[in-house]
Amino acid sequence: MELLLKEDLESVDWQQLTDIYGRAYGNKMPVQRIENIFRRSYVTRLAYLNGQLVGGVYAFSDGELDATIHGLAVDPKFQRRGIGTQLMKSILSTFPKHVAVLCTAEEPYQDFYRKFGFQHLKTAMAIGFPAEQIED
Repeated sequence: MELLLKEDLESVDWQQLTDIYGRAYGNKMPVQRIENIFRRSYVTRLAYLNGQLVGGVYAFSDGELDATIHGLAVDPKFQRRGIGTQLMKSILSTFPKHVAVLCTAEEPYQDFYRKFGFQHLKTAMAIGFPAEQIED
């Protein structure tokens, strides 16, 4: 298994990446939206296994104080092989130790993020999320 993590967005097959996100999250976004998200991000990582695109992650940041990691996705056919872990390690390594990093994660995936040191915050709030993700 040869895993390559790419930082650049050259020659990305945006349809393939969109399909991966659709399979991983169970919802379909327009190809242009996925491309816009990745191109507008502060940092991105794409995972290629034996030359095949199998996952990605992106983050927004000011590069000095705060960052938020979003959209870690690995094609379900390639999950449980350490690809998500490698994507997270790689993207986290881009931030200086003093940067506060947030991530969004649904309940079933929170144990995965705890392995990297993520903890629940008392002070985080959100707007624009679906009602089923909001605590009363």
